[in-house]
Amino acid sequence: MNSYQSYKFEGSGALAAGLAVVAGSAAGGCNLPGAANAKGFMGFTTDSLVASSTGLAVPVARGRCRAVAAGTITHGDWVNIADNTGKVQDCQTAVDAAPGTPAEVNVIGKAETDAVNSGDIVIVTTQEFVVQIATS
Repeated sequence: MNSYQSYKFEGSGALAAGLAVVAGSAAGGCNLPGAANAKGFMGFTTDSLVASSTGLAVPVARGRCRAVAAGTITHGDWVNIADNTGKVQDCQTAVDAAPGTPAEVNVIGKAETDAVNSGDIVIVTTQEFVVQIATS
């Protein structure tokens, strides 16, 4: 079962459905992430907005959602935000990484289907957690 909430979009460009959005700077706002592995995940957009839609409400879902892949994703693997466009990427290798180079992985969910190419639609069940990779 999905949970839906509308947030005011704080960006200025067009917004497609299936993109990960993060908390905006104002209460009740959302925006596209600033970079890969961004914090503040709010959910996935369920509708699209045209350019210059700043301040308009966009419905955002959590639960079992359609998401836009940035590339190859294997079903059953964890995903996180791939870039500033709101696409998702497979981050299972980073989650499973042995100690070595310190890192933080902001996981946003588990892929239920496969993706091959950037732009493919993948089903993601949202589940957020942070993995800390230690130096040793």
